[in-house]
Amino acid sequence: NAYSRIMTRGDRVIAVSAFIRGYILANYPGTDPARITVIPRGVDPARFPHGYRPPEAWLADWRARQPRLAGRFVVTLPARITRWKGQEDFLQVVMTLHEEGLDVHGLIVGGAAPRRQRFLRELQGRAAAAGLQDRISFLGHRDDLREILSVSDVVFSLAREPEAFGRTALEALCLGVPVIGSDHGGAGEVLGAIFPAGRVAPGDTAAAAARAGEFRRQRPVVPDDNPFTLQRMLDATLAVYAEAAARRSKS
Repeated sequence: NAYSRIMTRGDRVIAVSAFIRGYILANYPGTDPARITVIPRGVDPARFPHGYRPPEAWLADWRARQPRLAGRFVVTLPARITRWKGQEDFLQVVMTLHEEGLDVHGLIVGGAAPRRQRFLRELQGRAAAAGLQDRISFLGHRDDLREILSVSDVVFSLAREPEAFGRTALEALCLGVPVIGSDHGGAGEVLGAIFPAGRVAPGDTAAAAARAGEFRRQRPVVPDDNPFTLQRMLDATLAVYAEAAARRSKS
């Protein structure tokens, strides 16, 4: 809206993705493109190391609390409960995989705000109506998302609207876990840079299920070369401020 235009009036404007840069120029056409610098968000590789394995105590507790996951192909959608984050599409993907004979289990990880409780009940009802009550777990908000991502076979990013960046997709990829995601917005950029095999057209649940089936038959290797590190983000951000300060001191 017009009120948000103030964010485009600085000496420099930092956009967290190329998608957001395009969004700024499309919605605030008076913005000088030369003042926009794209600095993607970053993940600390020390916190999300490639090949991470949770502590044995966590694994033992997880197995005790989630016995239905033993031996199953575990797919995870980390996203807060809201209609545009893709939970409905995720249910369709799990149903398709189940109908194709895969011993699959889907985890929906994310909290539901009070005004989203109705949608959560709707999702739970859809899962039950599709006969997936033993194939879907709603885990709610979790403080151990890193661990859950690391024990998943595939992580999904199925937002129906393009996201500014797509941090959870990046976190999973940093851990070495394959991600299947909608090829738009920041998440599409992350997948394109690190793991292009995971990109599918937004809303194409058949393609997402087919890709998951391929990954089930042969787990792909996720490269450990992550261009979206926290340190790169910090260095690039400080460089923008330093350059702006240098210009001010000369004027």
